[in-house]
Amino acid sequence: MNLKPMLDGLARAPWRDVARIILIRAGYAVTRGYQATVEDVAKEKPDAKKIAALQSGMIEHLVAGEKYVQVIKLLPGERSKVEQWIKSKRTHANDLTAVYPGVAPESKITPLRHLEPTAAGFEQTDVGIAALFTAARSFVRTVPVPASDLKPSAAAGFEKIVGYKNVFVQTYEAIWLPPKLDVVVLCVDYPSEGATQGFPLPNAAFLTVTVRKLLGRSIQKANFWHAIDGLYQGPDGKLVDYGFSAGGQSVNHHRARRKTSVCLRKAVYDAAGAAAIAASGKSLELFKAAMQWQLKHADGVLVDPEVMIAGIARDLNKASPVVDHCVVRDCLTTGDLAFVLSKVLPHIKNWV
Repeated sequence: MNLKPMLDGLARAPWRDVARIILIRAGYAVTRGYQATVEDVAKEKPDAKKIAALQSGMIEHLVAGEKYVQVIKLLPGERSKVEQWIKSKRTHANDLTAVYPGVAPESKITPLRHLEPTAAGFEQTDVGIAALFTAARSFVRTVPVPASDLKPSAAAGFEKIVGYKNVFVQTYEAIWLPPKLDVVVLCVDYPSEGATQGFPLPNAAFLTVTVRKLLGRSIQKANFWHAIDGLYQGPDGKLVDYGFSAGGQSVNHHRARRKTSVCLRKAVYDAAGAAAIAASGKSLELFKAAMQWQLKHADGVLVDPEVMIAGIARDLNKASPVVDHCVVRDCLTTGDLAFVLSKVLPHIKNWV
């Protein structure tokens, strides 16, 4: 197994909360951030045990990490059919699957940009089982342009100069079957930096069609709309971001993701505002919420998985709003993803 594609693939994960922990669990020293760390690891003599542990940790993240998530309802008897199909998946050879579970250099990703996601086999994950796919996608990134690269007359008068670059990346998607639940979960890569809201949609559509063909019927996806208020009213979790209308008179967005920040349900300003709205006889109407939980793994590692359910303010005026996806971030393993879904799915009231 070539170590470089896996080290490059670690850049897909949040450094502090995920990638760093994957490396530590694999036995590598981590001290100075992503770039310096992977350079040091690349200089080490290859260790098969460490590489295997790194590969295992990365596969978990391919399924659970930084994902646009949709949940499809299964009918009685369909769960075994999906499980058998997942176990039948084989890897289709190309330049993307050749580096699994890492990522290829951009020079090899770009020529495959017009292809549909390619099957990368299946994995028995920590929790559940998953069929993996990989694809080439692109998004536009803003990059700084040094004034020294331009003619003096072109740079004159500007404090900062930026350019727009079309960046090609390798993504990983999964059709994940969690244990015991009569649902199948579509997990689509959704980078936290640079990608637009539309970035995950083509690959989500591909997975949807794949499951529809497998089941041979129309499908229903979870409507996460009611989970926004359900999580807000719930007894646990840390509210880190929400959008709301104050009694129908204004639209507001509050966020606080620092480790030291308190839950926004308990923050003085937010709690006082909610109380004032209630005292006026009006209600706090939420259309977006992001919740974090802290989990402790068996080895003592603490993780803070987050789910974001993002409707829009106009949804508040609809009779039956629909939000057919959520975004899950900072999951280290499929166990973390299963925990998040265990908090969200009880609030699902309808399937669309």
